[in-house]
Amino acid sequence: MQLYVKSILPIVLGVFVLLSVVPFIPQQAFGDGFTQENVQAKIGDRVITAFIKLNPPIITSDSSEDKTLQFRFFDANTNTTIKNVSFFINATKGDKILMHDLFYTHSGYLTIKFQPGDCPSGICTVYGNPDPVLGGWGSETNDVTVLSPILAEGGLYHLHMELLALDFANTLLDPSNPPKFDSYLSVGDVSMQDVTYQNNPYNTTLISYYDKTSDFNFDQSTKQFSWKMPFDWNVNRFQDRPIFIHEELRVPKSLTAFSDTPTYAASAQGYALTGSRIIVDPYTIGDYMIVHLFLNKLDLVNMAKTIPSGTSSIEFKVAPEKPNVQSSASLLTDFGGWHVKLGWNPKNLEADSQNNLNISFYDSFTEKQVAGDVDYDLQILDKDQSVLWSKSDAIAQNGAGTQTINLPGNGIYGIVIKVKSIFNNGVPDTSRIGMARGNVVIPSTVMDNDALTQTDGQSGNSSSITPDNATVPEFGPVASIVLAIAVMSMVVFVAKTRGIPKF
Repeated sequence: MQLYVKSILPIVLGVFVLLSVVPFIPQQAFGDGFTQENVQAKIGDRVITAFIKLNPPIITSDSSEDKTLQFRFFDANTNTTIKNVSFFINATKGDKILMHDLFYTHSGYLTIKFQPGDCPSGICTVYGNPDPVLGGWGSETNDVTVLSPILAEGGLYHLHMELLALDFANTLLDPSNPPKFDSYLSVGDVSMQDVTYQNNPYNTTLISYYDKTSDFNFDQSTKQFSWKMPFDWNVNRFQDRPIFIHEELRVPKSLTAFSDTPTYAASAQGYALTGSRIIVDPYTIGDYMIVHLFLNKLDLVNMAKTIPSGTSSIEFKVAPEKPNVQSSASLLTDFGGWHVKLGWNPKNLEADSQNNLNISFYDSFTEKQVAGDVDYDLQILDKDQSVLWSKSDAIAQNGAGTQTINLPGNGIYGIVIKVKSIFNNGVPDTSRIGMARGNVVIPSTVMDNDALTQTDGQSGNSSSITPDNATVPEFGPVASIVLAIAVMSMVVFVAKTRGIPKF
């Protein structure tokens, strides 16, 4: 393949005048996703869809693998691949332009491989062959390489795309108002911090899967960690697209003042995070206690109603609290973006009695129940994480199913639900697999502990301490009994599932 550097395409202006223009009804399409997503725009009766797939799906700022973006353009109504697509990509991070260039795919498929390099004013070095008609970068193998800082550093990247032509290389769309697609890709920002407690240093790791963090702090008196992350609270920016935020704090277990408890109080900009919005993992990395914090679109919309004007960040806080493990009423998967709601009948769970577990699956980004059938595995684990009861290849028809469970004795058990596929129109979609973990306490009364109110942000069973003023007594060693989620790394985007193809 030959080496080319981006050049201006003066021929395009002339072609606009000489060639036909395709009429369409413009509709700007937005999307946030992790791993892969569809973003759409309408042209007449056609739903033009850009399928974007990130590879590898797990990227953090310390990742060394090659990073690629794979594109497929198709009509969502017919799932027919659209050929001869020319499209601009304007890639930015913050207010910095990282790339602005025209690409072309004859087949409707294109893979862009990013390698480290500088792009002054967005002018990048591209390895590829220019389309002879409009000059967009492409190749016979549908692969091009771009030397660019895109996806190299942690933080939020914005890809704004505009279609120039489709169907035929010389069939142009209206240049004054072309179909637009916006995708937001997040590379996990990894930062390591030494904190001091009683004159001893402890190395902690913070991974933000949405944007870069700042003002990391540990308060010795309250054993509370805190940090900030930039965030635009303009709801108009994300109300028409899904959005998801994930923060991961890793603390050495040797900092026992923090790690010797199974439960924590956490908040985001003063709003308590409870239920499935805070998950503790003492197992994945043996020497570390890992705390995961989650915010979905519903949380952010509700929070924005009382966020003071001019606020441009989210402050997160995490501190240990008095052990209070409860039976889970709802769970979030580590990947895939699924919300699993659990309904027990009877609600009073007792040992050696029959309990019907009603399981319903929701898209955690839209909070709508899954319409297709869900193929899932279910396990109940004992305190040693051994499988006590299991059900493989269970099917939740139309997103809902029931299992009958009998637990032999009092104690705290783990529940693990693995989403294996979602059936859409009879076709299994495995693009958003994920695992959800929670607790089953015998005896207990199951309560819905996953509500975030629109007023003060406190849940129905708010923590015994106030996240903004956590004064927590130091407890002795307590058995770590909260189940792990296998989320070592994650690209925080929300994926749309409609018509997702496989490469």
